[in-house]
Amino acid sequence: MNGKLKYMYVRTKENFMATKRITIELLTDQYELLRKQASSTRTTVTGFIRKIIDDFRLRLPVEARKNYQNDPLYKMRGSFDGPKDLAENHDHYLYGRSSK
Repeated sequence: MNGKLKYMYVRTKENFMATKRITIELLTDQYELLRKQASSTRTTVTGFIRKIIDDFRLRLPVEARKNYQNDPLYKMRGSFDGPKDLAENHDHYLYGRSSK
C-alpha cells in the first residue's frame, strides 16, 4: 500500500444498509461540478450524491418521509403486467386522477 492509504471504510452489521447500484448519464459540466464539490468536502462523487439526497429527504414534509410505504407505487415494486396505456395514464391507475 506504499503508505498512501488515508481512509478505509469497513462495513459492519451495525452500519450496513442495503444499496442499489444505478448508472446515470451526466453532462460533462455536471459531472465536473459534482467532482469538484465532492473533492472540496473530502468525499467521493458517490458520497456527495448520497449527501445531496439525504439533505433533500430532510426537507420533505414529515408526512412524506413517514408514509412512503403507503404509496401505491411503493407497494407495486417488481415487474407486473398492466394496461397498454399504463405509462401514459399511471396517475389514474395509481391514484385515481388524470396524468394530464
